Amino acid sequence: MATHADSDQDSTWMIGYLDIMTLLVALMVLLFTITYATNRDTDTTGADDTPESMAIPLPGELRWAMANHAPIPYPSGQLSPLAVSAALGVAGLPRRVAPPPPSAAPPLLALLAGEAEREVRPAFVAPPTPLALLAQRVERVPPAVAVAEQPLPQPLLSDDDDELPAGPADFMLVLTDRPPSRVREVAPEAIAGSLALQRALEARVETAPYLPDLEGVAVSRVAEGIKLRVEDQWLFPTAEAELTEDGQALVQRLVEVIQRHDGEVAVEGHTDSRSIQTPEFPSNWVLSSARAIAIVHALEQAGVETQRLRAVGLADTRPLAPNDSAEGRAQNRRVEVIIHSR
Repeated sequence: MATHADSDQDSTWMIGYLDIMTLLVALMVLLFTITYATNRDTDTTGADDTPESMAIPLPGELRWAMANHAPIPYPSGQLSPLAVSAALGVAGLPRRVAPPPPSAAPPLLALLAGEAEREVRPAFVAPPTPLALLAQRVERVPPAVAVAEQPLPQPLLSDDDDELPAGPADFMLVLTDRPPSRVREVAPEAIAGSLALQRALEARVETAPYLPDLEGVAVSRVAEGIKLRVEDQWLFPTAEAELTEDGQALVQRLVEVIQRHDGEVAVEGHTDSRSIQTPEFPSNWVLSSARAIAIVHALEQAGVETQRLRAVGLADTRPLAPNDSAEGRAQNRRVEVIIHSR
């Protein structure tokens, strides 16, 4: 009996030795497996950033001891929990879970699917823009009811007057499913008043003084009526009062404008400030008056009534520009024909 008891005590160290050896072997296998798996993933996937879980579930007793900082329970005659955990790791690493396939493959991936049978990571899809969302909403809007099925609104203006324009460009129709608020039907008196105002404006435009577009003639409206201003270079030679051929042709064009009106016609002659002393024109007063009289004679010969014409010589008393430059003096030498409106 004593011999049997001694042999049991001598074999106790063998159990501890086997536990340590098992732990070391399991640790070496675990390290080798982790290194091999890491190298394989680096060679095959490269930049694959999908994390892989390396954790091994621990026994309940070991998790409790680690959480409470208590000594690890080690029952006699059983394997250590550390050895069990290491042994569980020998079975291999957990398999990688592939991401679920996308619901709809992009058009580019769909074209390449027939060329290579391999796993393709889903491409990044940008969020839809506000314009795209608006287009989707428009597509989901049900079709509107045809306009022909809806009763057209009644016009607010009376169509009894035949002179009332009824073109589509003269009105703006607003189609709505409810009557407008704060509006009322236009009274017939208001319609008649607007038509009378329109006729009066049309008549005023027809009788308004006509503004011609003549070369060399500046046309403007004045309080008396219409003013036609012509520089002397278009009518007379320098320091003379006899019309040139171009001047006579221009006077004939002025007659066409004058005959459109019935008012009085005043012809005013103007000169610059430079003095003149010739036997025929001893002063600017004589020169400006002679040029105005020459225009009046030409108009009278062209058919303008004599009682409508009058000539005025103003010399250099009403300049348009300073006389210290050639351009200013040229503007001041002019003849103005004023057609009075009755």
